[in-house]
Amino acid sequence: MADISENGKKALRIIFTDFSTNYNSYSIKDKIGISDVGSLKLLRGLKAKNILISEKMGNAIFYKVNIKNEYAIKLLELIFLDHSGLSSFVKGWIYDLREFIPLTNAILLFGSILRKGKNAKDIDVCFILKNHKGYPKLQSKVDDINKKNRLKIHSLYMTKKDFGEKLREKDKLILDMVKNCVVVYGEALFVEVLKNAQS
Repeated sequence: MADISENGKKALRIIFTDFSTNYNSYSIKDKIGISDVGSLKLLRGLKAKNILISEKMGNAIFYKVNIKNEYAIKLLELIFLDHSGLSSFVKGWIYDLREFIPLTNAILLFGSILRKGKNAKDIDVCFILKNHKGYPKLQSKVDDINKKNRLKIHSLYMTKKDFGEKLREKDKLILDMVKNCVVVYGEALFVEVLKNAQS
């Protein structure tokens, strides 16, 4: 992953998670904070590595992640595994939420905590359940944590199947969540479900 720049990782993340939007070098440059020339060079470079594929529509060239490329998929898993740019407050919650790992297939942190940090009103968490039977135990554990903390966990529960269906239905809440969430646990499942929604 050494030859992929931080801007390259940002671009990949945006294009992969916001898959219902068509991105070209012009539409992605402001989201990353780079120039027209820098954006064009970045996307062309990722295409040259076979990480992105392109399609011409009119005069514009739009890019998608090459989901058939195993390296691109592994690269995305590593991108979602990296929490280094987050505040210590968010990292503290990531650490606390890891105690739910035995009961889940994936844990996604989203919402106002990522924008406002300590000023958030609650902690939005999506738990991807192993199966529906695990819900009562998980809910009980969430209730226990909520009794001890000032900020309460606001939970969303889904199975892997539910998650995939919501993405294919283009459910607005779920689409917004995947664009902005932090993957606490289950980056391989997260990437797999998003990949399947795009194939």
